[in-house]
Amino acid sequence: MSNDTPRRFTKALALLGVLLSGGRALAADYSVEFGVETSAGNDAGSLSCMFEETCGADLNSLGFRLTLLALRGSSDRVAIRLYGRDLSCCYFAYAADSITVDRRTTFSKVQFFKGTGAKGGLYVQNEHAGTLYLRFNSR
Repeated sequence: MSNDTPRRFTKALALLGVLLSGGRALAADYSVEFGVETSAGNDAGSLSCMFEETCGADLNSLGFRLTLLALRGSSDRVAIRLYGRDLSCCYFAYAADSITVDRRTTFSKVQFFKGTGAKGGLYVQNEHAGTLYLRFNSR
């Protein structure tokens, strides 16, 4: 046994402790690659998400925040919200402030708009602001 063995063993135990304590942070129930296309430019990224927890990303170059939430009981459905610096953005079809997409679909392409939210049963036609692209992967 060399003089270095106890030190290596201690380092290995320390690394194992870090991995075990942060295990939840290393695990993910699903991941998503996303892109946003607007007249002002494009941005993209990816997220690793857990069921029952909101996960999100800031797309600072475009002034957007994307959030996703999948509940364990309906884990194939993911609720999507897109927020903009401009308070009139972002709405989806029929002036909805959120949409639900099927995570099992290979690729989702969603139009989003700026204007005003839906009020009661009134149909609101807003101005097209861009397109959100989503690709989900199960873990």
